Amino acid sequence: ETLMRAPNAFGPGPACVVCHSSNDPAKSYRGRDLSTCDGIKAGSMEEPKHALFEAGKDPKKAILGRRLRNNRMPLGVQFNVPTDSPQIIAVRDWIQDGAKNDDNFKKNILKLFNTDNTFGENTPACSQCHMSNQEPPSFHELNLTTYEGIMLGADSVAKGVDHATKVIIPGDPGASGVFQHLVEDRMPPGIDPTEDRDHPNTQIMFQWVKQGAQCK
Repeated sequence: ETLMRAPNAFGPGPACVVCHSSNDPAKSYRGRDLSTCDGIKAGSMEEPKHALFEAGKDPKKAILGRRLRNNRMPLGVQFNVPTDSPQIIAVRDWIQDGAKNDDNFKKNILKLFNTDNTFGENTPACSQCHMSNQEPPSFHELNLTTYEGIMLGADSVAKGVDHATKVIIPGDPGASGVFQHLVEDRMPPGIDPTEDRDHPNTQIMFQWVKQGAQCK
């Protein structure tokens, strides 16, 4: 919990407890109390409640890990840009409805990934960085220019097609990497996206979780 109380603990920015210091949603964003060990383990108390990690497991892809490591996309989008814009809601609903390759996808969804300023002012199209299954030039070998590329996922060359990291989980936007990156800001707020994602203190926190997240 000492790390949560310290400014610049995970990169330049305020201490986590500046915004997350109570399990009362009226006082603390999402009802997250990061000022105590028990609060850290409890996670978000605002409905729907969410734990930040599962003790004993690698938290890299859990909420805690994503918030400390993953930059919100498109790269450079501002921290205060709403996460419920019509464009983001359209992506969410498409995933929720099964992520089909239907007329809605072809006419309304695909273009969202291929148009500048779709998810924030002065931001590039997603496909500017994710345009093929080869890296370079495409980050994480992710192709957001076609339905097949989107559904194949990331790192299909490095890991093999059968083991590619799926970025769309039909029916589950919350578990889909594309949606996570559109709505989840990296912490602390305003951190430069070029800051090291594997900060030493982040690794200390992850190790604590993997070892069982003991409070004493």
